[in-house]
Amino acid sequence: MIRRTLTRKSALAVSNWSGGSTTQLFLYPGGASYAARDFQVRVSSATVEQTPSVFTSLPGFYRVLMPLSAPLKLVFENQGNVDLAPFEVVEFDGGWNTTSYGICTDIGIMLSAPWEGSLKPISGGTYVCPDGGFIGVYALVDGVKAASGGEEYALMQGDFLMLEDDTAGVEEELSIAAPGENAAVLVVVFRT
Repeated sequence: MIRRTLTRKSALAVSNWSGGSTTQLFLYPGGASYAARDFQVRVSSATVEQTPSVFTSLPGFYRVLMPLSAPLKLVFENQGNVDLAPFEVVEFDGGWNTTSYGICTDIGIMLSAPWEGSLKPISGGTYVCPDGGFIGVYALVDGVKAASGGEEYALMQGDFLMLEDDTAGVEEELSIAAPGENAAVLVVVFRT
């Protein structure tokens, strides 16, 4: 069975972290809590409003992060650093001591084993939901159109559509049409 969940920007939960605010787009499984760290998958968008900012330590989780609005430098204590332009992606251990430099908005995935994930800026296309996984689209501008299983969705900036496939062997497609380059972010989460 394919579950489709469209969450409008106005219905998303926003909370504060030490460097800004974070908007939870998706949390799995249902009933899990970010605060209790009993989730397996979390997709969120955050603002980094202070520089430097110390990222929340998340031992036992793997992180995938993409700045959206401006460059971001991440310094991983004893692990090196990375300079990211908007729409570049970095993956790192959530338990690493991480400090960021730069003011921006980002999107990220937090994952526990056996989950993996990816982020990709898109302007349109057709994508397949992985068996037993998730595929979603986060609208960066108004007017992003999505279609799946005969259903059509009109997304405004900040809306998030997630498809969950809990039926092995079913290939569900998600078609996206967007009004420009890098108008949305494709989120894919799958079991390894």
